[in-house]
Amino acid sequence: MLILLAEDESDLAELTIDYLASENIDCDYAFDGIMAMNLIEKNNYKVIVLDVNMPKLDGFKVCQKLKAQGNNTPIIFLTARDNLQDKLNGFDLGADDYLSKPFDLAELVARIQVLAKRQISVQTSFQLETLYVDFQQRLITRSQRRLSLSKTQWQLLNLLVKHSPNVVEKITIEDEIWPEQHPSKAMFKTLLFRLRNLIDHDGETPLIHTVRGAGVALRVDDHE
Repeated sequence: MLILLAEDESDLAELTIDYLASENIDCDYAFDGIMAMNLIEKNNYKVIVLDVNMPKLDGFKVCQKLKAQGNNTPIIFLTARDNLQDKLNGFDLGADDYLSKPFDLAELVARIQVLAKRQISVQTSFQLETLYVDFQQRLITRSQRRLSLSKTQWQLLNLLVKHSPNVVEKITIEDEIWPEQHPSKAMFKTLLFRLRNLIDHDGETPLIHTVRGAGVALRVDDHE
């Protein structure tokens, strides 16, 4: 299991990372909010552990940005703040859990494991901005338009949804959709172009983004 720990207290972070490793939990580390956002964009985490009082971008703002992008990765706040209003603010932003410092490392592990197991449940629907996908009925709508997708377009959308808001590498897409052949550049570009034209109409927030040198992502990109 891979998680992200975003914590600016280096001694606490080192102690936490060592303990998590002893519990077979791999951990990427960020010491400020900007670094946390960059790592989240590049990796898929089972759980994100955020300190509230981080430099550059605090934990609340990181959480707010992630939820705006459609990122549903479970979030645990770590903070010295222990008053009720701060906890309510965190939950209002979409956090799943809250631990006040000082905390017991064994309790942190237990909470990480609970949230990670929750993520394993089968996803029956997905919503991002005005895009809605019902996997059971295979129903896709955007701004109340019902979309009709080909088999390969549906496969690509499923793959992007599964990894949203993270980037899916081009080779991953090709292996998933054309497992027994080597698709040409034209095949890949045409598939992406047609799916984008179905989902992103003029005047709507773009949701399908090509990240140069990396791949494709389904998200609300606030960098544009």
